[in-house]
Amino acid sequence: MKKVFYLVLVVVVQIGVAKPAPPVVHEHNGRSHKHSLPTIGVKHRHGGGQVGILTKNTNRKPAITRSVIYDDNSHTKPKVTTHIQSPFATNLLIKGDTSCKKGDADCNVCASNIQQQFARASDGKLKWRKQSWHFTWAKSYPPFGVKPLDIFDGDPAYPLGIPNKHIQGFARTNSERFPFVGTHSHKSKGGVFVVSRNSSGKNNLVSLQQSNSGHPSGVQVIGRYLVYGSNGALVFKDINSPNSKHIQRIQISPREKYSFGGGLGLLRLSNNNLLVLTSGPGSQDNHPRYNYFYHLKLKNGVPSNLSLINKSQFSIPKQWPKLLRFSENLSLITECGTGDIYSVHTTGDSKGLGAVTGNGYWRLSKLIQPQGKLSLYPLSAFAVRQNMPNCSLSSAATVSVNKKHQLEFYCHGYAKDPSGSTFNVLGSPSRNGQDKFDFKVGTFY
Repeated sequence: MKKVFYLVLVVVVQIGVAKPAPPVVHEHNGRSHKHSLPTIGVKHRHGGGQVGILTKNTNRKPAITRSVIYDDNSHTKPKVTTHIQSPFATNLLIKGDTSCKKGDADCNVCASNIQQQFARASDGKLKWRKQSWHFTWAKSYPPFGVKPLDIFDGDPAYPLGIPNKHIQGFARTNSERFPFVGTHSHKSKGGVFVVSRNSSGKNNLVSLQQSNSGHPSGVQVIGRYLVYGSNGALVFKDINSPNSKHIQRIQISPREKYSFGGGLGLLRLSNNNLLVLTSGPGSQDNHPRYNYFYHLKLKNGVPSNLSLINKSQFSIPKQWPKLLRFSENLSLITECGTGDIYSVHTTGDSKGLGAVTGNGYWRLSKLIQPQGKLSLYPLSAFAVRQNMPNCSLSSAATVSVNKKHQLEFYCHGYAKDPSGSTFNVLGSPSRNGQDKFDFKVGTFY
């Protein structure tokens, strides 16, 4: 999210192209050969026409599949398949709470058969719908009279009039009245926002306030709270009281390292306290990636004390594209029945025109506890087509669980500019000071 792309004319050839991974050995009808991803995890044929599978005598690796976001009126099926991941044996000592109900103050409902649902999503079994939420640039919004011009109008530092400040996080809440929340960066102070839904189903900005840093983390939801990270603290705000000035900050000890750049997620454990996961850094460079696990105690349902459990370095299988090491946002999910805990990290192409219309990535991992330390084991991943106006995974994408215990996939537009942008990349200039953000939601059909 730091410097999302560097637009120059020579990168036109990069549109929609992901860098190939190293060749991987596999076989067709007993004949072994090798070639590069993304053909592994995608249906392809050689010789006698057998569909490619991973070679049996290699170490079994997590699966990567590819898909594309359906255009709103497209009926073309993506050509994908899914490799089934072998069970990973572990003595998991930490479990999520499977008894959570919709409307619980400090809990999210569990999802059924998470790996199977993720495999269906990677196999293109999602119907994608575009939605919007509306706001007025010069209007003062509660609780502090902040205007969208104060936060959403980023500096257009990149070519094509595209701002370098943008949406940082976007998530579905547990509320029907206030269904969406998000965060946005700014050169001085970023912001956090709440979106309401009226009786006719229109989504409107209802609350906007500044964060205490220019770059708040992505946002997540736990029960009635929206949560984001800023300046070494977790910040909690009651979604059901969006116009309240009250927020709660849980400071991370100065002795403990932290990183919010790769996302933040929470869920309630079987012991009624919370597990917090943060990942970072968020940029796409060669530095190691780490996951930080925290235990957050609740007192009378209110977050009270945060302590670091451990941090662990994250790596991916060698045959996966390097881009899958990175993340901008994450979601934590409990599986119904087992109480197993999963994470979904998201990122996207961020250089050249690939940031405008390239690939976005969803990565599923399982929480394990080898040698008594928490870490994430990568299971599978798939790619979708991102686009800047309404589905930028390099900006904001998360997973939610609905009342049917099904996964829902959300991705949000990158940024807006009240003056519009060259070639209409971010949409037309706003009329009468009114504007809207677009996003997409993928649900199973």
